[in-house]
Amino acid sequence: MEIRQVQLGELDEVLDLFDEYDRPRSPKPTNEALRAIHASISQSGGCVVGAFVEKDLVGTCTVNLCPNLSWSGRPYAIIENVIVSIRFRNQGVGKALLQYAKRFAQEAGCYKVALMTGSKDPAIHHFYESIGFSASKQGYQHRFNA
Repeated sequence: MEIRQVQLGELDEVLDLFDEYDRPRSPKPTNEALRAIHASISQSGGCVVGAFVEKDLVGTCTVNLCPNLSWSGRPYAIIENVIVSIRFRNQGVGKALLQYAKRFAQEAGCYKVALMTGSKDPAIHHFYESIGFSASKQGYQHRFNA
């Protein structure tokens, strides 16, 4: 398994993985929009991470870096869209993705990296805790047409 940053030409594979989420499917961005989104993530210092097995994308997450006024101006990172293909779950793919994401954030000078999950499954919560994340804060969100 290879863990690395996803390139622009591989974003369609990322979108295909999103279709494995247990949620209503949303329309895929146009190629022009994908280029702009990828550029924005990269220009802000973040990245889309991919887990590849024999050149097939089997897992992904996105690391977004956020500028910050506190903590001596050190940024923080948010990990979003963590997903591993159904046929590759429970094989260490998610752990490898998140270890890469944590290391990426630390090397970018972040004072913390955070993620949220909508899952109520205790096994998912245990998974995140087993790789060093703690459920130490309460998360809230307000969605706009999603």
